[in-house]
Amino acid sequence: MAGWLFLGFLIAALVGLLVWRWANGKRTAGYLAFTEYWVYTDQLKLPPQEQLMDRMISANPHNRRGSACIGAREGMLFTDVRVHLAVALREKNPTQFRPDLFDEDVEPTKEVLDELSSCSALVKVRYASEAKLNDFRHLQFIPHMTDAISELMNGRVVFDTVAEKLFLAEEFREILAKNGQMERPDAHIRVVWKREPEGAFAQTLGLRKIGKPEIRTAHQEEDQQVLITGILMRLAFHLFRKPDEEGPFEFDEFGDVFVCELGPIKDGVQSVSMKRRRTL
Repeated sequence: MAGWLFLGFLIAALVGLLVWRWANGKRTAGYLAFTEYWVYTDQLKLPPQEQLMDRMISANPHNRRGSACIGAREGMLFTDVRVHLAVALREKNPTQFRPDLFDEDVEPTKEVLDELSSCSALVKVRYASEAKLNDFRHLQFIPHMTDAISELMNGRVVFDTVAEKLFLAEEFREILAKNGQMERPDAHIRVVWKREPEGAFAQTLGLRKIGKPEIRTAHQEEDQQVLITGILMRLAFHLFRKPDEEGPFEFDEFGDVFVCELGPIKDGVQSVSMKRRRTL
């Protein structure tokens, strides 16, 4: 019976995928939705596709009664060419095993660095779409595929390359164990406070996953860090939920109203201005 159910699932997913591709397959100039995780491991061979699919669907430990993490909606991506898996060897790509050296916002713990030093390979789990997306099911599918790869290949460390965040493999699995529904902004977007000679500013990491440019503020005073990063996070979450809105956007914070307006895009990052409108 289980075999027939699994076959039925694959047929439904394939039919749905063909319809979805027909409706959504046109590329949009300048558009790219890009999500990628790296799984660091000591194994070199990807698991068989059937084993990977079983771990993600029926054997997914993050399933809850009546709520599968990967259903027919997400299952369409199993045969989508925009999903890509690849193994990279340490001996040929040594710099990729120290992501903190090429991504300035990566902050590894000692435990993560210790695990990275013992890994001989990494698996890239990627989704990239140049066709504008009508939904973000890939944000559910790709993290669960990453977790499945990690379990089946004895993963040690997981790296979210877009959010520039490192996790011990068990930490990443615990995130899914607490809430297996990953199609939500707090699972993919963060705001960092960056400094340069001209001043400090806040910037998002993660909006590229939904085909939006990252957004950054103008230079700010250091004592405004909590306020500015909080407002930018609220704006990023709003854009995640309503990506086609252009603003201006208003947010209440500490008794004042802040008006945010999106500006020009330069080098893949969009500026945002924040103006305080005091209330009586």
